[in-house]
Amino acid sequence: MSAFGPGFIRSMSEWVEEQKVLLKLAKKAEFKDADRLTLMLAARTACNHIMRTIKGFDNWLQNPAIVSVMPEEMLREVQSKLWDIMLRLIEFDVKHTSEFVEYVSKKGGEEIPHLLMRTERKVRAREELPPRSL
Repeated sequence: MSAFGPGFIRSMSEWVEEQKVLLKLAKKAEFKDADRLTLMLAARTACNHIMRTIKGFDNWLQNPAIVSVMPEEMLREVQSKLWDIMLRLIEFDVKHTSEFVEYVSKKGGEEIPHLLMRTERKVRAREELPPRSL
C-alpha cells in the first residue's frame, strides 16, 4: 500500500494528464501571422501557465510528505532543471527589458500614447510634491 492515498495519486495523475493536454495544444499554436492583441494574449497565457507550474513545484517542494520520500536523484533533477529555467528567464528579462528601454529612449516617448504619458507625468508630479500638512 502506498504512503499516499488514492485521492492524492488520482489528483497527481489528473495534473499530469492536464499538463499533457496543455503541452499538446501549446505545441500546435502558431503565432507567425498573429496580430498584436493575439501576441499579447499568447504571452499572458504563457506567463499564467509558467506561474501555475512554478507554484505547483513550489508547493510540491514545501510538502515534507513529498520531499521526504522523493529520491535524491529526482530532487537533484528538479533543482537542476528549475535552476536552468531561472537563469534563462533572468537572461531573457535582462535582454528584453534593456532592448525596450533602449527603444523607448531612442523614440523619446513618441510611440507611447499621450494619455499614458499624461498619467505618468501626473504620478511623477505627485511624487515630487512635498507632503501636505494638516
